[in-house]
Amino acid sequence: MKLLTRYILAEFLKPFLLSLASFSVLILIVQVFNDIKFILEHKPGILLTLKYFSLQVPELMILIVPLSVLFAVLFALSGLAKSNELIAMRAGGVNIFMVAIPLFFAGLIISFLSLGFNEIVVPKSNQMRHHTKVVEIEKQSESGINLVRQNISIRGANNGIYHIGTYDGNTNTMTDVLILQFDNGVHLKARIDAARAKFENGQWVFYNGFYRVFDVNDVEQTAQAFDHMPYSLPEKPYDFIKEQKEPGELNLPELVDYIRQLERNGSDCHKELVEFHKKLAFPFGCVILALLGVPWGWGMGRFSGVVMSFGICIMMAFFYLGGMQIGQNLGYEGVLSPFLSMWSMNILFAIGGPILIIRKNR
Repeated sequence: MKLLTRYILAEFLKPFLLSLASFSVLILIVQVFNDIKFILEHKPGILLTLKYFSLQVPELMILIVPLSVLFAVLFALSGLAKSNELIAMRAGGVNIFMVAIPLFFAGLIISFLSLGFNEIVVPKSNQMRHHTKVVEIEKQSESGINLVRQNISIRGANNGIYHIGTYDGNTNTMTDVLILQFDNGVHLKARIDAARAKFENGQWVFYNGFYRVFDVNDVEQTAQAFDHMPYSLPEKPYDFIKEQKEPGELNLPELVDYIRQLERNGSDCHKELVEFHKKLAFPFGCVILALLGVPWGWGMGRFSGVVMSFGICIMMAFFYLGGMQIGQNLGYEGVLSPFLSMWSMNILFAIGGPILIIRKNR
């Protein structure tokens, strides 16, 4: 490794670690104010409150790592400018690309570390935070939590597909039930729509719905309305109360498997696809903002420093995080594709960074 490369990376690493800790504290304070009503309402002890907020730190850190990279690049280059080292580098034939390359690879390494952190630590911390909030603070029964499921979409035995609005394991009752049964997984054989179903005397009984039968061409043959109808299904109550995790509590392989299951069931999975791209887009924002910070830092004068670097980071936080949040909401609503909803800001900044570097090198 060249001496210049080691020196630039050393100047980058110190403000990066400092800004990562500082931004984490700032965003945690904002989160405290957001949850203050919840804390005052349930009045947990100090230790439980600290546990609840500390478990939010890993997920919040993923949001601010790209901004910490940007701040570190700006602060490092502004420090070199104040000490006239940038002028000496230019006089020695060092151009902006020779400075950008080590910072690019530093951002790339941090992106992969952030991605690994997001895969290993964040899902576990989110699960623990959910348990702390619901069981330890709200005093809900853990068994009661596990026995209530909403928006269930599963593939059952005998080529059956189940869409259930709510399942209550305490009473073994379903609401808003749709069951599709296929012949060899290809042709629709029967369909049950019911307002409610309950497991009684060893079998499922459906209430207030329709039972439809289809031929081999998927053409409806009969449609029978019913007030209540016993119907034999291979699935028992336990099959509908197996633990399900929120998308934020899944790592990438688990989330991919979940999305594939929803696709096989014919269920809407665009929100889960948005979460999938979010898990990738935020970590790789590190390398993009690192490149974007190089031309700004290269052009800073001798009187720049912490204040200007912090000001630029606040401005970028407004545009970058705000744009990411807007994109996520548009993705949830189906206005944008899941890919564009989470990658559009990265694409925009990825185009702007190299253009500015080329212009600064002229």
